[in-house]
Amino acid sequence: MKLRGALPAALLLASCAARIEHVEIVTVAPGGTAAVSSRTAVYQEALTLVLDALQQELGLPRLDVSLVLFPSSRAFERGLIEIGYPPALAKTASSFNGIGGARAVLVNAALVDRLTRTERIRLIAHEVGHTLQYQLGGGVRGASEQWLREGFAEWMARRVSARLRLGSLESLRGDLLGALAGARLGLAPAPFEELSTFPQWVAAQGRYEVPLYVQAYIAAELLIEMRGVPAVIRYFEWFKDSQDRERAFVESFGVTPAAFERQFQRRWHETVSRWNAFR
Repeated sequence: MKLRGALPAALLLASCAARIEHVEIVTVAPGGTAAVSSRTAVYQEALTLVLDALQQELGLPRLDVSLVLFPSSRAFERGLIEIGYPPALAKTASSFNGIGGARAVLVNAALVDRLTRTERIRLIAHEVGHTLQYQLGGGVRGASEQWLREGFAEWMARRVSARLRLGSLESLRGDLLGALAGARLGLAPAPFEELSTFPQWVAAQGRYEVPLYVQAYIAAELLIEMRGVPAVIRYFEWFKDSQDRERAFVESFGVTPAAFERQFQRRWHETVSRWNAFR
């Protein structure tokens, strides 16, 4: 997920903690300084591992990002409202594990505390992936496609997890695509035009039969196969200077969104058919 505003972590904390009790901020400990609590240490370790692995995997400058932990889904919802989410969107988004922004990842700790270490690291890697997208775009989301934001974040989370030896790339990919094992043959993907913005992405979660994160991952993986990771990086960098979504796509990937969607649909149906054999 992504954070609507580009607020720095300190401002997020000040805004939310002023009205919401027990909000906690977690940063990478300088020089090996011990965390103040075992719970903080768990998140601190995960964030440190993710940032190290992401820097090594993509060869990009180290990201500056913190985690803001909310003790409950209700506190998470209130925090989203504090930073500008409309109440209805905040209520729906409060069911998410986390939301990544330009300088901070908001974490619904009531849910994430229950995850295994591997699951928590993978989640934080996904959300930090959104931070990378923000920073590539000059600190703002811009008009970049939400489905590509989510798909590339899923791709990055699996690359980071593999680098950290939390599983092979094949097994980590299989964990995600396994959701298609129960999909009916002929299941159509959601139209990309219905997944372009964050509100559309949120609304689509209950509207389509399709596992949307799987769809987004397959699309991002196909783009990377076609043009490589540098093309995806260039795509997000495009939004520093322009909000022309279609031109950014064409200039970055050498194909129109409509033409790519046709290519993707072929890959989608091939993948569904392959995984359907595991039913």
